[in-house]
Amino acid sequence: MKAEIKELQKLKGVGEVLSRRLVEAGCDTFAKIVAAGEDGLKKIQGVNPKLVGAIIAQAVEMAGEILEENHKSKTEKIGELKQRVVCLRCQVQKVAFSVRDRFMDQVRGKNGKKVEQELVKMISTLEMVEAKLDDARMKRAGKVLTKAEKCLGDLTGAGIKNVGRGLKKARKSLKDVYA
Repeated sequence: MKAEIKELQKLKGVGEVLSRRLVEAGCDTFAKIVAAGEDGLKKIQGVNPKLVGAIIAQAVEMAGEILEENHKSKTEKIGELKQRVVCLRCQVQKVAFSVRDRFMDQVRGKNGKKVEQELVKMISTLEMVEAKLDDARMKRAGKVLTKAEKCLGDLTGAGIKNVGRGLKKARKSLKDVYA
């Protein structure tokens, strides 16, 4: 209920009290405000009759924006997700260069080889994810990509062991898209 109240407060002329009354009257979305019309809004206590037209006009505009956002075509969503995969691939490359530059002497050791293996696995995983995006569930894929982006973002100042762990964690989070 709090989310609906906050959302309705985006309308000019609707404060906390009025938004609460709108929600209580069953007008908890912009579309429902439009459907209620002038007569429906005038029945709600505290609504300024002079502002009813402006409130409805704003609600029409806001409802239209939400519909447009929710009805992006599947190809647009897939394109956005593929772009995020490309960005992830760039992040992985930056991590590889960073590891090479920061840990020059450790790259040839045991931990360096593990990081190298994780980098190769991560790149192949990203290729599999990109290939499966056409069939994937969009919302889930978006969440998984966000998690992987966060894991890779945390690696900028990490030690070589933590870089390997972070890459592994990011790679495993991507499994949900192609598994």
